[in-house]
Order: sequence, then structure tokens, then C-alpha cells
Amino acid sequence: MTIEEVRAEITHIDEEIIHLIAQRQNLAGKVAAIKQKEGIPVHDNQRKTDVLEYVMKLAKANRIDPVPVKAIFETLISMNEKEQRAAMGKSVPPRKLVR
Repeated sequence: MTIEEVRAEITHIDEEIIHLIAQRQNLAGKVAAIKQKEGIPVHDNQRKTDVLEYVMKLAKANRIDPVPVKAIFETLISMNEKEQRAAMGKSVPPRKLVR
């Protein structure tokens, strides 16, 4: 296998990841509608904790460093909450970048 072929496979996986992120974001609208109807706040700390623990467990099971996986999912959760707020017509407060 050549480097170009391997890179082509990586590009294909990158495209799949983007499509999956888009699907995840699209579900934010459905979650927002339910939360708005039931008076549930956008941010759910317990849900965030549960998701992060679950994905870190999956990362470890797949021999992936869980620390960057946690960071990726923190970003995905933040994106989802922003999308929920937008779907609810709420202003999105600026977030501090922590590095």
C-alpha cells in the first residue's frame, strides 16, 4: 500500500467523522424541542459526566488515549449545547477558551 492510498483512506474516515458530527448536531434540534417543552435546562452536568465517562471507557477498550477523546467530546457537547440554545432562540453566551 502506498502513502497516497493510506492518506486516501484517512480522508475517507475524516469525511465519515464530519458526517457523524453533522448527524449529532442535527439531533440537537430534537433535544432542544423536548427540553423546551419539558422545561429542562440546556446544560445537564450529569449527562455530560455520563457521556464523558462512557466515551473514555470506550477509548480505553479500543486502546486509544482517553485524554484527547475526553477533550474531543467536551467540544462536541459544547457544540451541541450551542446548537440547542440556537434552536430554542436563546442567545449563546461567549465561551472562554481554556488552553
